[in-house]
Amino acid sequence: MKELWLRIISAVILAVIAVYAVLYFPVWLFKTVIALLSSIATWEVAHLLKKRYSEIDPLNAGIFGFFASISLLFFSPYLSVLLVFLYSFYYAHRVYDINYLTTYVFIYIYGVFLVSSLGLLHEIDRYLIFVLFATVWAGDTAAYFVGKSIGKHKFAPRLSPKKTWEGAVGSFFGSVIAGGVVAYYFQFYDAFIPILVSAVVLQIGDLFESFIKRQVQEKDSSHLIPGHGGLLDRIDALIFAGMVFLVYYQLRIYISF
Repeated sequence: MKELWLRIISAVILAVIAVYAVLYFPVWLFKTVIALLSSIATWEVAHLLKKRYSEIDPLNAGIFGFFASISLLFFSPYLSVLLVFLYSFYYAHRVYDINYLTTYVFIYIYGVFLVSSLGLLHEIDRYLIFVLFATVWAGDTAAYFVGKSIGKHKFAPRLSPKKTWEGAVGSFFGSVIAGGVVAYYFQFYDAFIPILVSAVVLQIGDLFESFIKRQVQEKDSSHLIPGHGGLLDRIDALIFAGMVFLVYYQLRIYISF
């Protein structure tokens, strides 16, 4: 019970900060904050994978993650890709092992590109972030309580033993209902497609991070957030769903032209 209350208090504080930032931060400041989050996420992924590849430097990876995110958010994604490949090659050639090349590239795709999608979505329309939040947060909450109360059939026991099919179904309907209500309130009448897709993809995002942690025998990505573990433990589903929203609305912009 104590752990549950700690999770709730931490989640409420983070939610208040996130809502305030979405509403009142100018685009440039919101993007900068997202770049900082990308840096933390990159550090966490590198920290996890260092247990498998000992020559990885999490601190330097996190610092570079900030600049890779800045280049993506303020300049060009192609510049960010170029920097990522150059940086990854630099570290890989020092140990002369292609595993380090592919690992560093993965670290930045996951820690930078997925997290930075939130900044690009905010640039399109900041109120889309609230639809995204409702979709993900309601899905997480419904999965927890439905799974806790009636969950019996394991969903992915090798990746996340506590997840159940009942919780997954509850998550899906929680996401669709809450996301739909908030989308209707903000008059995003075309948001049904990204909400529906995100209701599935966000659960994959959660399992994706669980797969990484299982590979290195870790429970949390770090210990930054009381009751939740690390940043990625809090946003693993959010960034996958964020990519869905971003791709959908970028396509809408291109098609409208």
